[in-house]
Amino acid sequence: MNGDAPVLRRLWLAVFLLFAAVAHGNFETEDAGFTMQAARSLWRRGDSGLLRADQGGDSLGEALGAAYIRAQGTCGKPGVNGVAYTWFPIGHVWLFVPFVAVGEALAGPSRAADEAFRRAVAPGLVGDQLAGSLSYVRGTPVLTQGLIALLVPATFAACSAALLFLLARARGSSPRAAVGVALAVLVATQASAFGREQLSDGPGLAFLLAALLAVVGGDQGRGTARTALLGGLCGGAAVLLRYQNAALLVALGLALLIACVRQRRLGLVAVFALGVVPSAALLLGVDFARFGDPFDTGYPKSSDWLDQPIWLGAAKILFGAGRGAMWFSPLLWLALPAALRAATTPRLRWLAWALFLFPLLFFAQARGWQGGQCWAARYQTHGLVALLALVLPQAQPWRRWPQAWWTTVVCGVFVTVTSVVAPVRGVLQLGAQAVAAVGTPGDPADLTGWQPRYTPLRANWFYAAATALGVFEIDEAERQTLANTYAPYAVQEVFGVMPRDDAQRLPPMRWEDRGFRHLWWRFWADLTGVPSWALLAPVALALAVALARLATAVRPAPSDSSTSR
Repeated sequence: MNGDAPVLRRLWLAVFLLFAAVAHGNFETEDAGFTMQAARSLWRRGDSGLLRADQGGDSLGEALGAAYIRAQGTCGKPGVNGVAYTWFPIGHVWLFVPFVAVGEALAGPSRAADEAFRRAVAPGLVGDQLAGSLSYVRGTPVLTQGLIALLVPATFAACSAALLFLLARARGSSPRAAVGVALAVLVATQASAFGREQLSDGPGLAFLLAALLAVVGGDQGRGTARTALLGGLCGGAAVLLRYQNAALLVALGLALLIACVRQRRLGLVAVFALGVVPSAALLLGVDFARFGDPFDTGYPKSSDWLDQPIWLGAAKILFGAGRGAMWFSPLLWLALPAALRAATTPRLRWLAWALFLFPLLFFAQARGWQGGQCWAARYQTHGLVALLALVLPQAQPWRRWPQAWWTTVVCGVFVTVTSVVAPVRGVLQLGAQAVAAVGTPGDPADLTGWQPRYTPLRANWFYAAATALGVFEIDEAERQTLANTYAPYAVQEVFGVMPRDDAQRLPPMRWEDRGFRHLWWRFWADLTGVPSWALLAPVALALAVALARLATAVRPAPSDSSTSR
């Protein structure tokens, strides 16, 4: 596989540019905002805790975030020193620090961007009045958020594509087929969201795939001390970015142990474990320093949120109309049956199932199984991708069932495009208002993630149509004056539900969720006055060239049709 380097580089670049073309203008999730504020605190003061205004918090976002954590008891909790800490992984905080440093260094452009953003989302508000503008508080610093939103998800999606390619090649796929597997998994399943979301899941997935690659090499007898150490280091990094990856790392370690026992090379397991040690020490040390307990991450006790019937939660994660993996990742209809048979998946079939089932069964018990402001049930995505990475190269559905393969790929691409045309946060807001208007009892997030009438596979297109028609456009100054009651019947436009009062007819609250500003080139066009096409065109042109070069690199030679298999 030494000749794969050119293909690998072209694949990485093409995937990076693809997701960069559809990246967000700034954060779409509150989780990412809290993490960024923690990274900013770490960069400025050497501690990731958030300070309230009376403690010396030096930005409106930090001060209000610290007050929110203390008052609500969510998104973290106060540490032993009285400072508020987020529960989001320390690895994710560290990942954001370089971007915070760049944003802080570009002080002039950063202040100009924040001022342009203030004029757009909070006209007429100054000083303490800005605390009343949710868009401003959670959308600044704009330049730092924009850098993270554009670069971090796309970079790690490209890394995941490269690792999926290497995994497929290790399983015997031709370069052409390996590229097909990587693109299908990232563009035709719910994993595509990781290329646009600023959460820790995308980076965590990339490191998990790197650890899986080391285990596959060990299972095939190609493991070395170097690959085992790198695998352990990457596995530990995956846990630092997403705590629940620890269970998946145990499964990977067990698979490597079984292979090493068979090959009488137990030293590789010890080296793999040694690679995990730095991340484990960092995680336990940080938690002890924060909360006085190395096993306290700031998350609620499991009994506080893992209290749902496991059978019902599993049904929702797999088949929920608003989040279900079987609809948002159609490739599972081929991969799951293939993973049941040794004839189609002869190697590491048990590992594929273990990686797939643990997050499914664990988060099936969670009231928040939906995963928050995200596309699909993101908690299941790591296991889903791992299963596809192990099964597809062995089963080769494009050869066994070509019509079914292309049908599921096309359906998956449609789902992915649906996730791009409208912002998750805006659709969720209108969905919650529709639930209130209908009067259905229960958690709106649960209902919109489960019931067919709220599926984004339909709603996103109606949202996009309403956006194109200008239905959601409102005057910010007038909206502030009228206390948010000035609005069209936004819920009726998207969900066909007639609102009964002002609280149920609000258009998307955030400026970024209207006018296609969830896409970076529309967002920055409205802030800078530069035409959106001028911002998008260079990326689109570079993407076209990269895809053409990738296609050329894997084009089968006329005399060798086997490379297309």
